[in-house]
Amino acid sequence: MLSTPAQSQKSVESFSWQWTKQTVIDSTRTFHRRLFTDCGLWFDHHDDKVIADVCSGNGRHVWALANMTKAVRIISVELAQPAAALQRQIFAGEPRVEVIQGDAGLVEFEADFIYLLGAIQHVEDPLNVLKRVINNLNDRGELVVSFYMVTPATMALEPIRSITKRLPKSLLWALSPVLAPLFMVRKAGREMGFKNARHTAYDWFGSHQYQRYFTEPEIFSMFEMAGIDPSNIIKLGKGFFKLRAGEGARLDDTIHTFGADAK
Repeated sequence: MLSTPAQSQKSVESFSWQWTKQTVIDSTRTFHRRLFTDCGLWFDHHDDKVIADVCSGNGRHVWALANMTKAVRIISVELAQPAAALQRQIFAGEPRVEVIQGDAGLVEFEADFIYLLGAIQHVEDPLNVLKRVINNLNDRGELVVSFYMVTPATMALEPIRSITKRLPKSLLWALSPVLAPLFMVRKAGREMGFKNARHTAYDWFGSHQYQRYFTEPEIFSMFEMAGIDPSNIIKLGKGFFKLRAGEGARLDDTIHTFGADAK
């Protein structure tokens, strides 16, 4: 198993505490929306494939994938040692699941489909992580990745985080119910429920070492530097993308005529 330096563990201490010491709930309906519908996938898309969840926290998405798909192998990558240890307990009886404790920018594996959700904005070097994850895809393998975006709302909330990130974890968790309604404005937030919105509030305002926001041009620049052909990029929503490894489509601006004047 991979080991990680103390500084790396410090960077995820806040998340580790959140995912191992606090409870989160989800329904299969919510898992289906988050892992399939929102990603433009059918429920059987992963059948007979190797799939991975990178920066997997307490393994809730890994659990859903193990129970909702016929994937032949499910790889869970999590940096925080306590969270990875918890996952090994949870999946001790599931032979298809492999839990790897290690840095997303270093861990090497092969997969047909990778989820990198709610995580890349919390890593020290987003481009390095993106490159490593893409390199872990098999030919024509797919990745779904989400980013925190620069918006008027995120920029308005960031000064609040400059205060809340200095609070003890337990105190911020006690305050998170007050902040949770901010993340229930959108329909998806309401669907996930108040308890999940509380976790989202803690994610957003917590004491974790890294948190950054991206513009769309910055994201597309990262995709280019990671070697993704523009025709292999599908925008699923604001800050939410599906990518495919391998050669892209051959596109040009040649005009073609159809109908009465066609030759």
